[in-house]
Amino acid sequence: MKRRSMLSWMGATAALAGLNAAVPRLAGAAQGPALQAGRPFAMGADVSTLLELEDHGARYYDHGVAQDCLLILRRHGVDSIRLKVWNDPGNPAFYPANQSSPAGYNNAQHVCVLARRAAALGMRILIDFHYSDWWADPGKQYPPHAWEGKTLAETCGLLAAYTSDVLRMLRAVGVRPEWVQIGNEITGGMLWPLGKYDQWDNLAQLLKAGHDAVKSVDERIQVMLHLDSGGNNATSRWWFDSATQRGVTFDVIGLSYYPQWQGTLDALGANMNDLSARYGKDVMVVETAYPWTTSDGDSEPNSMTNTGSVNYPPTPEGQAQFVGALVDLVKAVPGNRGKGVFWWEPEWTPVAGVGWKVGAGDQWDNNTLFDFHGNALSSLNAFRPR
Repeated sequence: MKRRSMLSWMGATAALAGLNAAVPRLAGAAQGPALQAGRPFAMGADVSTLLELEDHGARYYDHGVAQDCLLILRRHGVDSIRLKVWNDPGNPAFYPANQSSPAGYNNAQHVCVLARRAAALGMRILIDFHYSDWWADPGKQYPPHAWEGKTLAETCGLLAAYTSDVLRMLRAVGVRPEWVQIGNEITGGMLWPLGKYDQWDNLAQLLKAGHDAVKSVDERIQVMLHLDSGGNNATSRWWFDSATQRGVTFDVIGLSYYPQWQGTLDALGANMNDLSARYGKDVMVVETAYPWTTSDGDSEPNSMTNTGSVNYPPTPEGQAQFVGALVDLVKAVPGNRGKGVFWWEPEWTPVAGVGWKVGAGDQWDNNTLFDFHGNALSSLNAFRPR
């Protein structure tokens, strides 16, 4: 472990002792009781950037009182946390690893620190393996630099070993994830070019390797396959048909749904209903967000500039309306197969030095659940049980 990672680990462990004393362990904590029959609906948030934000001075407030961000989220009803894992971020010798901070945020060590903090608050954990040293999404799926040029068999072996190693690291600090994603927004495949969408036989083998690695550590962990096709049923069917025809097994379908990019709420609902029935699987929206303002908190242009076909105002009140409508839609999936909603990076306030890449700013500050100064927005109350 790098010295800076070790210092972060030690600091978080010390903070954790205080949190454990202040917050009683809740029923359904991520270390065992959460893996129960019936699996309650997840009101979640992806806070993968939180450690970097905190290290650069971000502070969070609830009614004017400075508090731990995770504690604020928990008190307002967020009961599940999603964390992405990058293989070797920040390594200056390789592209695109060198596009992120040399401190290595989002590597396995940092993920263990943040997962342990969330688990101590009784939060359930979703681990999102990107299988990359940097962002993996529909536009890019760079393999980790250490895996480049390997054969399919070698890559499957590396993927399996890495997956199981990280899960064992989590187990060693007392965290048992409830869900694990094999890849992030992999509509176009992953680990390009080896596992690209036009190499489906290869992609299927990679997905199987990931699935089996997860189950080898803990059979109870639910394996998720995640696409960015929230409102696109034709693409979703094509993808999951291609996977299941090749014997790929999984437990949960994960979807991204941002109104600017993924269609109407009605289209999302129809897609979820069809996929859950067609494949007999639970479905979750594991990435979503909605703007609370049209303003920009820093010099980096906002990436979400409109609300698509959804007509709630870009205000905290509009955010709350969107959360309510989306949760109702997911809960309405027949057979109780709609299992959760995760807001993407609600804590990513505009903080100097924490951008989407080194030297860049924050593209997301108008979609958070905190204002530009870290004050919790009223929309956060929409995550409370209704």
